[in-house]
Amino acid sequence: DIMSTACVKRARDADDDADVGASGARTNDRFEAYYRAQGVCADEDDFARMMRAFQTPLPLTFRVNASSKLLGAIRRRLERDVLPALAREGTMRAPKCVGWYPERLAFQIDVARDATLKASASRGVVALHEFLKQAGETGALTRQELVSMIPPLLLDVKPGHRVIDMCAAPGSKTSQLLEMSHAASGKGGKSPSGVVIANDASLQRSNLLTHQCKRSNSPALVVTNHQAQLFPMLYDAKGAKLRFDRILADVPCSGDGTLRKSPDLWRKWNPSSGVDLHTLQLEIATHALRLLEVGGRLVYSTCSLNPMENESVVAALLKRAKGSVELVDVSSSLPELKRRPGMKYWKVGDVFGFHESFDDSAGRKRQKTLARTMFWDAEYDKFPLERCVRVFPHLDDTGGFFITVFQKTKELPEDMEALPFVDANKAYRLARENAEWNEKKRVAPVIKFDDSSAVASITKHYGLSDALALDGALMTRQHSDLPGVSPKRLYYLSKGARKVLTATAKDGTSAGLQVVACGVRAFERQIVKGVKCAYRITQEGLDAVYPHMKKQVVRVRAAELETILARQQDEPGAKASIGGARSSSSDIPEEITHAKSIEKLKSVADGCVILVPKPVGDDEDNEVEASALAVACWLGSGAKGKSLSVLASKVEGAQLLYQLRDCMSRKTVQ
Repeated sequence: DIMSTACVKRARDADDDADVGASGARTNDRFEAYYRAQGVCADEDDFARMMRAFQTPLPLTFRVNASSKLLGAIRRRLERDVLPALAREGTMRAPKCVGWYPERLAFQIDVARDATLKASASRGVVALHEFLKQAGETGALTRQELVSMIPPLLLDVKPGHRVIDMCAAPGSKTSQLLEMSHAASGKGGKSPSGVVIANDASLQRSNLLTHQCKRSNSPALVVTNHQAQLFPMLYDAKGAKLRFDRILADVPCSGDGTLRKSPDLWRKWNPSSGVDLHTLQLEIATHALRLLEVGGRLVYSTCSLNPMENESVVAALLKRAKGSVELVDVSSSLPELKRRPGMKYWKVGDVFGFHESFDDSAGRKRQKTLARTMFWDAEYDKFPLERCVRVFPHLDDTGGFFITVFQKTKELPEDMEALPFVDANKAYRLARENAEWNEKKRVAPVIKFDDSSAVASITKHYGLSDALALDGALMTRQHSDLPGVSPKRLYYLSKGARKVLTATAKDGTSAGLQVVACGVRAFERQIVKGVKCAYRITQEGLDAVYPHMKKQVVRVRAAELETILARQQDEPGAKASIGGARSSSSDIPEEITHAKSIEKLKSVADGCVILVPKPVGDDEDNEVEASALAVACWLGSGAKGKSLSVLASKVEGAQLLYQLRDCMSRKTVQ
């Protein structure tokens, strides 16, 4: 069923590949004939340049997380060590900083994106591999195709917005939306009040999506598992529609713009894919406009060159909307991005050839999925389709891509606003499926954490300010695994995320929202004799919690924190690992040696403590850098005295240690 799949590939007979080059060859005669006929390029020379670009491997590209607390250190490491090492070898074009990406945080390197970097003979490339791996695991950096970075940038996301990425897997665009939302929240660790929903039709891909997006450590994240065109309409407690301010619909497509990174498509490509997917794409875009708030913005995108999936969908959508939406002129946005305008005219072709009109095709062989909405209409002349954005591989060494930005100016016409008709039997099946989804799919349900005494204990122990407002903001995924004991993990959610999770259907019953993940894991149960609070703060939860803490925070010397982190990394030259032999009993961990640090540590209770290096002077930027180095640790007592253990993962610890040493060398912490 085409309507229930994320991406459909048309089944073909063996002789369908007859005119395609030998296995591995980057040629396809039908591809060339189809796009020549469509006139996607300015002239034959332009078309030849496009084809040559498609036949070369795609370079490696990545972007640095603009909201990451590691931003400064990552950027300096790139510019001071990694990129110069590649340039010195002289075996490739110099690494390129992408001019159109904001704050110059995207990079393009002349290495095939599918190359095995760690096995390279080049020292610079191996060092690049280690850098990408480490920074990627901590969420400081994301490998992502350049053209894929464009749609989120054109959404203009603000921290308080309600945002949904309707077809989100694998998650690089959702991560980008979260980063933009956090970066716009400003300095000081303030979290966005809105929500970013990452939705996908496949539960398996939704789980991968969760893994990708959780690196953002965002309380604004909600991951759901719905067919995009059937995402439930949500209502608040007053019965008002809970619509979205920003929607990204990067819809399932034939993907022929990705030929450079998916060479198997050369053999598989034929004109059927775009025809097969057009109706699904139009349904997703139509439903996106239903979910969009008046004044809100929808970005529709594909990684295809095919007008069946691009301009014909946009034009059909504008015709249905009858003036309630308009195309936004983004020609002045990302001014350095090389692009082409959308097509005003196109042809409709399938595996049987081109068709003059839908009615004309009725007496001829045609695909069953051919639809009237694919064909050009005289009414389309008045639509500014040139405002669509086409990106070609030969313009700036990228993949092919299509982007359109819609603005909803008023309510949709009634016939467009009406939800798709679902017969009684299917409606019953859907309702039952929603009710049994968690059990059937083995996904733990989201449960509101309403243990007021536990919340009060956490708030008091860590001296949390009212601004964090933990009451009602915590969720868990399972009931306690110990009788009479609170759940193991607590997730902190933004106001926007909470509002979505408590939304209902129009009649006040469950909205049937199928939630795979939500919020940031902020607290974890750790019951230890003599420790007053049953919950410790996680390293990933620090971004949300630390700015609101007044207790259990210890300012230490940078050298002391360096020793603690170096021990976690088992660095040669560091003292014996934490928990190892000690020379004598002590009420202070042996790494803490400075008088003021000792005094501060004595003032906190055993259990979870947050160690933060002391900034140099009263400079606000130095304080921001020092706060970004906050490390969650466990202060425990044993037979040989007190000890400190790092609660961050070893990968996180390694990145924090690098950043700490970077700050020490620049004398921003002491």
